[in-house]
Amino acid sequence: MSFRSRPVLDRKHRPRWQDELRTQQLIVGAFALAIALALGIFGAAAWNGYWEAHLQPVASIAGTTYDRSDLDERRRILIAETTSTLSELQAQLGGPRDQLIQQQIEQITAGLADLDASAATSLVDGAILASQADAYGVSVGGDEVDADIFLRHTLPERVLAQLIAVAALPDDAEPDAEPTEEQRAAALEEVEAARDRIEGGEEFDTVATEVSDDATASSGGLLGWFNAEDTSYREYFEALADAEVGDVVGPVETDTGYALVELLDRRERTTDGPLAGLLRNQNVDDDAYRDHVHEELLVDAFRAHFGEEVVVSPAAQRRVAQIFIAAPTAAVVPQERARHVLIQPLPDAADQAAATDEQWAAALEEAEEVHEQLSAADADWFAIAAERSADTGSGARGGDLGWYDPANPGFVPEFADALAALEVGELSEPVRSDFGWHVIQKTGERTSPQAHAAELVEQLREDPDSFAEVATRLSEDPTTAAEGGELGWVAPYQLERGLEEVVFGLEEVGEISEPHDAGSSGITIYQLLETSERREIEEDRLEEIRTSGFDRWLEQEVRAPVEFWLDPEFASSTQT
Repeated sequence: MSFRSRPVLDRKHRPRWQDELRTQQLIVGAFALAIALALGIFGAAAWNGYWEAHLQPVASIAGTTYDRSDLDERRRILIAETTSTLSELQAQLGGPRDQLIQQQIEQITAGLADLDASAATSLVDGAILASQADAYGVSVGGDEVDADIFLRHTLPERVLAQLIAVAALPDDAEPDAEPTEEQRAAALEEVEAARDRIEGGEEFDTVATEVSDDATASSGGLLGWFNAEDTSYREYFEALADAEVGDVVGPVETDTGYALVELLDRRERTTDGPLAGLLRNQNVDDDAYRDHVHEELLVDAFRAHFGEEVVVSPAAQRRVAQIFIAAPTAAVVPQERARHVLIQPLPDAADQAAATDEQWAAALEEAEEVHEQLSAADADWFAIAAERSADTGSGARGGDLGWYDPANPGFVPEFADALAALEVGELSEPVRSDFGWHVIQKTGERTSPQAHAAELVEQLREDPDSFAEVATRLSEDPTTAAEGGELGWVAPYQLERGLEEVVFGLEEVGEISEPHDAGSSGITIYQLLETSERREIEEDRLEEIRTSGFDRWLEQEVRAPVEFWLDPEFASSTQT
């Protein structure tokens, strides 16, 4: 049996067409691979771009994740609302309040620069409050949302008017003076004469410039646009209720006298404001906007809960006194502090150079009387300085001149020399300068506010009964210093959180707190004067707490327990 050998291909003599075919196959394969890679890269880039624009997480609140599309939707809502607000403000320009309105416009416009952060804050806050609503028994009904959306789409009636106002009282009348019947009758007569001139053919703005006592007289009495909510002009708005454009209404009786008002234009109330169109232009659907409004109304609902349930009267309270040490305005060096009472020979003159020897002698005699008053152990610097010091600035602060550098005190030489010779607590004899006679007391010295506060606490704990005297002499809050440091009753959420913790950390009457250093806000030392577990909060203080304490309660009690994450890229400056 034999085997035939298989023919062996002679590669050197292979047909050319086979090589060309193989080369073409390799080229086609390479192109196919390149196209596939390109398509892959393009697809990956497209997907990555889509993911970053729509699906990238920006926040997670209570287990729910919010992505870029959610943020963009909230951003578009804020753009629509902001644009609507700006449009309404700009429509009100053209009157005496233009500067105020322009400031509002500039403030709102500046906020647009950080719109992503504003949108993120809105998204996060809304989600946090929604997650906590049930726990606090807070809810917002669909009817409330409908009503609020209706109001947001509604523009109120506005009128454009000009005014002639005649005051019954003279310019130099006391602030609380009431006009007499004769004064009111004279004002009425002047307004009626102004109306006669207008009906006789004179222009309203011409008469206003000559007659009106209102600040708008220089602009012909132009009040600009206003509505029923503008409290300054409400009585004029009501007077123009049935007027036609061009009508002059009045005399209108006011608290200060009488007035004439001319209606220049009227914009009727409309439910077809610009907001609806702006939301459509931003591709915001009704459901998304309802969710946003619902979240904003939740803030009001939580505010109501805080005011009605959290802040209650009676409540646990602490009555305290305080010593406040202001943060220094410059680098701290060894410092001293002083107070004085100034007696001038010419009390009403800016320059004392014209005073006679007799006047200087009389001023010295008065300064010696003041020295005797201030030498008394129970001397009331605040009362004496307010009554007798010609330096009205320091006189309102009990004569206090603040802290100064003893190497460069900034006082006139005679005053500085007298200070340098005094020990802390020592009272000078009357010292003459170009300003008059000074009775001076050096009240303190320190190397730093913190060291000063620590020394005070140590001294006060050795002698708690001296707190009022020390507060009167050293506290840099003139209002409480004048009352021996008495701050009064403090209720929860009345003070800043750190201060409140110090106050409610005091247990024993007479106890002195550690200094609370709030940095640039200064240092405070408290003494507990009295405690009460259920004391009535006065209505005005209750309302103040409802207003000032809400944000802290919301942050401290409602938001704090909720776990959330926010991409730092979208955090506002207040969140970082």
